[in-house]
Amino acid sequence: MKHSSVSKAAYELLTIQSIDSPTDLHNGLDELLDRHLDRHFIIDVTKITLKESHSKELQKLLDKYRSSNRSIIYITKIEDLSHFDERAPVVPTLQEAIDFLEMEEIERKLTGEEE
Repeated sequence: MKHSSVSKAAYELLTIQSIDSPTDLHNGLDELLDRHLDRHFIIDVTKITLKESHSKELQKLLDKYRSSNRSIIYITKIEDLSHFDERAPVVPTLQEAIDFLEMEEIERKLTGEEE
C-alpha cells in the first residue's frame, strides 16, 4: 500500500495512493493504526478504485478499533458511499470528516461525564 500522511494537532490524515489488493489495504492500514493507538485518523480512499471487497476490509478495521476510544473516518467518492454500512463513518469531503471527528469527540466527552 502506498500512502501519504499529514499530521495535524487533532488527527492524522492518510491518503491512500495505491494498493495491490484488499488484503494489502487492510494490512497496511492495520499496521499504521497499531503504531498510532493514541491518534484519530481520517483516511482518504478517493484516489483508489474502491470495490465492495475493499470496503469490507475497511469495515473490519472499524470493528477492530471501535473500542479504542478514537475516531477512524473514511473519505470516499460519493459513488462509493453505497459500498459501506450505513452506520460507518464515511463522508465525501475532508471538511465533513473533520466535522464528524469533532462530533465524535463531543459525544465521547458527554458519555464520559455521564459515567
